[in-house]
Amino acid sequence: MRIATRRAAALLLVAFLVVPLGSSSAQSAADFRQVPSADWPSVGGNWANQRYSSLDQINASNVKRLKGAWMARLNGSGMDTKYSQQGTPVVRDGMMFMPTGQQDIFALDLKTGNIAWSYISDVDPKSPGGWRNRGVAVADGKVFTIQKDARVLALDEKTGKSIWETQIGTDLGAKSPKYSSNAIIYYDGLLYTGISGGDSGVRGRLTALDAATGKIAWEFFIAPAPGQFGNETWEGDSWQFGGGAGWMHPALDPELNMVYLPTGNAWPDTDGGVRGGDNLFTASIVALDAKTGQYRWHFQEVHHEIWDYDNANSPVLFDVSLNGVMRKALAHTGKTGMTYLLDRTNGEPLIGIEERPVKQDPAQKTSLTQPFPIGDAFVPQCAHDAVPGYAVGCIFDPPAQNPVLLAPGPLGGNDYSPISFNQKTGLLYVGASDINYAFGLAHEKIDPLTGEKTKLDGIGFFLPNGTKRSGNITAIDPTTNKIVWQKPNVWPKGMGSGIMSTAGGLLFSGDPDGNFVAYDANTGDELWRFQTGFGADAPAITYMLNGEQYVAIATGGNVLAYSAPGDAVWAFKLDGNVGSLNAPKAPPTVGAITGVPVVADTVSIGRNWNADLKQANVVNEYAFGPDNISVPVGTSVTWTNQGDVQHTASSDSGLFDSGLLSNGDSFSYTFSSPGTYNYFCTPHAWMLGQVTVK
Repeated sequence: MRIATRRAAALLLVAFLVVPLGSSSAQSAADFRQVPSADWPSVGGNWANQRYSSLDQINASNVKRLKGAWMARLNGSGMDTKYSQQGTPVVRDGMMFMPTGQQDIFALDLKTGNIAWSYISDVDPKSPGGWRNRGVAVADGKVFTIQKDARVLALDEKTGKSIWETQIGTDLGAKSPKYSSNAIIYYDGLLYTGISGGDSGVRGRLTALDAATGKIAWEFFIAPAPGQFGNETWEGDSWQFGGGAGWMHPALDPELNMVYLPTGNAWPDTDGGVRGGDNLFTASIVALDAKTGQYRWHFQEVHHEIWDYDNANSPVLFDVSLNGVMRKALAHTGKTGMTYLLDRTNGEPLIGIEERPVKQDPAQKTSLTQPFPIGDAFVPQCAHDAVPGYAVGCIFDPPAQNPVLLAPGPLGGNDYSPISFNQKTGLLYVGASDINYAFGLAHEKIDPLTGEKTKLDGIGFFLPNGTKRSGNITAIDPTTNKIVWQKPNVWPKGMGSGIMSTAGGLLFSGDPDGNFVAYDANTGDELWRFQTGFGADAPAITYMLNGEQYVAIATGGNVLAYSAPGDAVWAFKLDGNVGSLNAPKAPPTVGAITGVPVVADTVSIGRNWNADLKQANVVNEYAFGPDNISVPVGTSVTWTNQGDVQHTASSDSGLFDSGLLSNGDSFSYTFSSPGTYNYFCTPHAWMLGQVTVK
């Protein structure tokens, strides 16, 4: 069936002939080939997402002279710990345009960092989805953004005043958690964006809107409906809640008139037993006609995805000579820790991708084979340095009743951290995370009418306490898919700042401990670092102003990296006069219970804590909710089992032990001394909790 799918794609490609470019598109095509220099006009630098600049005033010989030119504080809006700063600044028309995790938008003076205007979002704090915004688009005198509640806004570029607003995803019911976190891309009068929420059963899509009016031009659904190509890869009606979130922005080739969409995992994400088949077009790169949204081709990186190996980052486009022939290439690096190199004209592998047999679980309806690119993986493909008490497995092994450690995990490999293609070195630069995760069986129930998740029966995936969290930066030769050099890093580099490269022979990347670091693009050696004072987890950019090159990064922390929140934007230049700040508290380098403890004296067993609603109302049979609480000395804490399986609350020091608790049973213990008390469930040792007594 997979061969038939590829053949159908080839036939469809013939049917969709490229429309000749008009005058405005011809100018756009010229922009596509242009490497950003004076400006940084879009989140990826250019439509190809190369994140490479031709600027070389700052280079390997003088980067040690780099210091702060200015630091802007975005009105304290980044200081709430539930927010993450993952946005890329966009520089156009003499201004910097910067979103925050709170969905606010700021226009900053390039030379001083002074705020020219700000748009303060009115998003309902109780709306679903993560508090992040990964970037705006600037064109036609407007700044375009999507809010976390999936409203697309057009703001006046000079004043920040609202011009129009469009709610996308209106076909989804009130109970369906539509939201968005991706950046907006502008091309030839159209805006491209998408809806996240695929991890909760939302049927993902790419939406194109008219930039002048906000009217929806077309939508492409990740899970095809009956009668559409790919629907046969979904069992029964499972396509209706099939997932396929749009986490990151696409790449675009105006010359081929194609937009290249990375798609998220299928849903239920860890229960493949209810959605037999390959589940197209999840965990894929999908090429669409840029003007009409019609399907051109696809390549699925993970068939019947059950490991949360969604395509969470953006593809990169470039041209490369293979066997003496110049090829139009697309590169995508996955959570799988592998690099997928495709011909962007038709989706065929450039070097080779083999379908290899993998372990099977009939109950999960696993795929018989999975794609393995020929070349080097950039993180280990099997669990290593395992914490005691777990079975150890490898990539694509199915989960087990008792959790098994697998690598890469759902936050391993290359998650949403952007990669870079350097036109001068010809190399791809990847930031990666090396983290084992434990995978257990999970079965999710859905309301057939609303798609609402009503029960999570099982474990799913989690990070065991004591698991090492680390990563690397890797240079890959796209002509061979082989590693040129690789440098280990103390931090997981696949879910943060990513890589920005320059013609000056430099790579720039931020770290969750607050350091902003420059590396030699030819060797990976560290050349410079600067302490920004907050988690430096957003992508960096560079631009030129009045003959001076600047490098800039927003530092506001990241909840996934456990890094310190903040509200700063830094700009650097040679011989700047703004010094570094004190280092924030560094994130843990091993899995641990983290975050600010919830002030509470009751804990629900079999429930996760909902931070927005301040309730333990998310069904998870194998969880304490909240798992991290703070109480005064003398407080009696009560645990109540709301699950269907017997659990305990047992101190790891032997101080207290509830014994087995069935559904509805409770246990209380009074804490008479200050300190930090860890506990676990005896039958399910991966269930962990913590009480801080002050």
